[in-house]
Formats: sequence, structure tokens, C-alpha cells
Amino acid sequence: MRAAGFLLALVLLVWLALIVGPGHVGALEALEVVAIHLGLPSPPTPPPPTLDALVWDLRLPRSLLAALLGAALGFAGAVTQGLFRNPMAEPGVLGVSAGAAALAVVGFSLGLDVHSTFAVPTLAAVGAGGVLVVLLGLTRDRSDATTLLLSGIALGAMAGALTTLLLALDTERWDLGIKVVRWLMGSLEGRSWVHLQGALLPLGAGLALGLWLRVDLDALQLGRDTAASLGVDLVRTQRLALLSVALLTGAATALAGVIGFLGLVVPHVARRLGGPEHARLLPASALGGALVLLVVDVLDRSIHDVVLPPGALTSLAGAPFFLWLLRRTDANP
Repeated sequence: MRAAGFLLALVLLVWLALIVGPGHVGALEALEVVAIHLGLPSPPTPPPPTLDALVWDLRLPRSLLAALLGAALGFAGAVTQGLFRNPMAEPGVLGVSAGAAALAVVGFSLGLDVHSTFAVPTLAAVGAGGVLVVLLGLTRDRSDATTLLLSGIALGAMAGALTTLLLALDTERWDLGIKVVRWLMGSLEGRSWVHLQGALLPLGAGLALGLWLRVDLDALQLGRDTAASLGVDLVRTQRLALLSVALLTGAATALAGVIGFLGLVVPHVARRLGGPEHARLLPASALGGALVLLVVDVLDRSIHDVVLPPGALTSLAGAPFFLWLLRRTDANP
């Protein structure tokens, strides 16, 4: 019953996202445009071309992509916390998003974004994949979560240093700094059906892989020795969980920039509402992430003449929650 309510809220948010923003779109007009494109019964008079383009070509793919990326980040956070058996873990500790950001800055520095819309996202995906390959190499034949965590932190620090160095070498290019800062704060501006289609394969693979590991992740919560005694292959589970998180976080970062804290906050709330079993926790985290990022996107577009980057908003809301979580953990060891 609760899941049905959240799904209804998700549908209503997508509908609201079609209405809110620069340019007037009526509530029924938005539904009519979608109905026409889906071949559903609709009024005989077609909508004006500008209205059709605004709803179908601009707002709907952006809203669906926001929901999909939010779901990916929430889901990745739940997998990360299950892998490390720590509710304060989040995908960023693996360094994947930092690796994506570093190569994205390389693309901006070389001016590749001017020649191709997908040059920077492609480089960002390569950066995320590079971090994944290094992590898999460093943890080969080892199931030590501490080694994985420290390796991810070190790689993230290196990628962050590379980003800073690239900006320091081009201090006179103020336009580069603006592009990089906007991308690092996250953005859903200008996203289209092409971006959404490009996200389906990596995100679908990451979600399916994480769901397949749900039983192993449950076993890990009993302790690594207990999980091994129950037949869990710790090395395989760690590598596949890492691959799932890298696919989800890397694709999300490549398409929307860095969106922080969502992978920390949403799984923790989902765990409190639905319990720790990953068969429910993973879908709940995905649904919660979709709702959060859609709310952020609608809020961004509802305030005219001001750009509110989704990464900044999620971090602004997530940081106080993280501090509260730390305090609560200290008070209840």
C-alpha cells in the first residue's frame, strides 16, 4: 500500500514537471500532448507546435531522466551501504564520481564540449570506468572491504587533485571555470530523449545486477565470516556490487554531473521505513531517489531567473542530515 502511494506520487511529480517552468503549459494540455504521442485517445485538434515541443521534446525527457538518475543514485547508495555494512557509506567513497568528474574537466579544458554534446559525458563515463578497472585490479582475489574503501578514497583524492590542477593551469580562462563549476554542481539543463536512451543500458544493467545480489547483501549483514559459511562468494559479491555501483554512479555523473548526498540519505530513510531486507530496500531506495531528484528539478524550474543546481540542493539538504546521523550514531553506539 505504501509502495502504491509512492508510485502515485512519482507519476504526479512527472505530470507536475511537465507544467512547471518558463512558458505556460496547462495541466490538461500537458496530458493531451503525451496522449497524442502515445497514440491514446486525444482531442481532434492537435496542440500548437511550440507547446508540443516544449512538453514532449524538452520537459518530458528531462523529467524522466531526473527520475531515472535519482533512482540510480538511491539504489547505488543502498548497494554501497550493504557492501560495507555501514549506513553512512555512499557511492562517492569509491571514487567513481570523482574519476568521472576529472575526465569531464579534461574535456572542458580541451574545448571538446563545443564540438560535440556527448564528448564530455563520454569522457566522464571513461573516467568512471577507469576508476572501476583500477579498483578491481587492486582488490583482485581479495574480499577485504577496508582495502576497497581505502582504495576508493585514495583514487577519489587523486581525481580531485587532477581536477584542481587542471583548473589551476587555466586560471585565465574564466569561461572554463564557469563550465566546470556548473557541471560539478550538477545540471539537467538541455537533456533530451537521446540522453535518456543512452542511460538505459548502463543503468538497467546496474539495477539488474544489484537486485540479483540482494540475497548475498542480506547475508553480508550477518558478518563476512557468517556470509561465507552460508555459501556466499565474498570476492565475487564484492566485485559484482562494485560493478553495479560503478555503472549506476558513473552513468548518472556522466549525464547530470555530480549530485551528492542522495546516495547517503535516501537508503537510510528507506531502511527506516521498509526494513533492512534488500529485496525491499533496493526498490524503495530507487523509488525514493527518483522522488527526491524530481522534487529538486521541479523546484529548480519553479523559480524563474535563478538556476538551482540539483547537486547543490541535494548536498545542502543532505549535509545536515549526515551530521544528524553522525550524532545519532555516536549517541547510540
